[in-house]
Amino acid sequence: MSNSANAAAKPATAGKPEKGHIAALVFLGLLAAIQGSDPNIASSALLSASTDLNMGSLAALAASISTFMLAATVITTGMMADRLGRLKILTVGLILSAVGDILVALAPGSSVFLLGRSLAGIGLGAVFGASFAYVKLFASGKGGLAGALGVYGAATGAFAVLLSFVGASLVGIDWRVAFLLVPVASVISIFVGFVILPKDGKIPKSTKTWDFTGQILLGLGIIAFLYGVSYIGKGLTEPQCWVALLLGTILLVTWYFYERAHSDGFFPVRLFARPLFIGALLAGLIYNLGNGAMLLSFSTLFQYQLNLSGLGLSLSQLPFLLAAVVGALVAGRLMGSGKLSSGGAIMVGAVISAVGLVLFGVTSMSAPDSVIAYLPALIITGIGVIVPSIPYGGLILQEADPEHYGAVSSSRTTIGQFYYALGLALSTVIIDSLTRSRTQAELGGDAAESLRQFAITGQRPANPQVIPTAIEALGGAFAIMCFILAVIFLISGFVALVVLRRNEKKQQDQPQPAA
Repeated sequence: MSNSANAAAKPATAGKPEKGHIAALVFLGLLAAIQGSDPNIASSALLSASTDLNMGSLAALAASISTFMLAATVITTGMMADRLGRLKILTVGLILSAVGDILVALAPGSSVFLLGRSLAGIGLGAVFGASFAYVKLFASGKGGLAGALGVYGAATGAFAVLLSFVGASLVGIDWRVAFLLVPVASVISIFVGFVILPKDGKIPKSTKTWDFTGQILLGLGIIAFLYGVSYIGKGLTEPQCWVALLLGTILLVTWYFYERAHSDGFFPVRLFARPLFIGALLAGLIYNLGNGAMLLSFSTLFQYQLNLSGLGLSLSQLPFLLAAVVGALVAGRLMGSGKLSSGGAIMVGAVISAVGLVLFGVTSMSAPDSVIAYLPALIITGIGVIVPSIPYGGLILQEADPEHYGAVSSSRTTIGQFYYALGLALSTVIIDSLTRSRTQAELGGDAAESLRQFAITGQRPANPQVIPTAIEALGGAFAIMCFILAVIFLISGFVALVVLRRNEKKQQDQPQPAA
């Protein structure tokens, strides 16, 4: 067993992991960052890959298939880690992700590309789930979990920035070369993992079944629902949208009642009624919905309003991402030392996020000509959305009982994918619809349709006023989206604070057992 694993038996200082633990937590953050950077690299490379492989209508599926497969299988791989060994599943996940993206890099056509992205999604889901589940092992002592999650979150953010930046740079050389970055990082991580992470001990035989029916219902429900969400931008009346959403909802509701009726289900759905898990769901909404909506939205705004592209556009995201790294460390330290409760952290994150969003919206309506004008909003929003991520992870780990530890801890990823996808869809619908409607109202004729064609094909409208009018409208649409998010976050933070404080009071009022 590694020195880090041996150190796990020693108490950690309040809110600050021991030195032996920090190396392991930083490595676990790297594993999470590999998963987080993979879709960013794929997104940057998709346009070139789609052109070279003549994907056509399959390009939309190619952009989302790894996310679908990750969200649908991560709880299953988490359960497998409990039964077969966490280090084993982590290693298999790294190998699978490497094989998947190597297939993508060598793909002669769309079918191999889709197969590779599917395998990469499954593998990276296992990697992220295992890395998050390991955090609790390196968080012993009073307040150690929050401090450990702070280090883990900061390392994840820092490595994700680095890997995404390198990947985007490699896309400029060749999109196939860019897809080799994750395999290289995965192979290196396999060897580091055997050194720094504890070996799997004796895995106790579980009396529970594998619950294949429940797993299939959940997996298919997630895939169908997220597929429908990905088409919301094209309109709720599109069959690809509403049929998939309806089917996904039916499957997920069926899964819930099926699991509730079976005591040997693989996931304890009773958690959805428990205060700590409700608090986690609300914290996850702020963190994941905020990231999903903001990263795409302000990148789009900067691309058109400030005429940024390529490296300049990538660098414009750095203040937001680096502020999140600092925010995670500070929030983890404050929570670990007992100066900030879980409910307080969620509410603080909601308020900071709301302030940043309002500032973002006001700035966008003034149509500045430099990204420097957006710097305060980028920093404040980056800090705000990351603060709830600490109680988000901590509350889920607190609710993960030994019997369902891997499944429950991995549910953080599935919940996150739901919120992130909804954030992307919400921001796209609000910004696109408001921009087109204002452009149409001011110019009339076929202005909205020509703008839609420009977004799809890049062909500039015949009317030279369409683009300037749309860019001006984009700033206002972005502002409205920011104001809506601010209200959602404040409500979510307040409800989480009330629920968690009532639960704390209830626990304090309960009679303590005699010594």
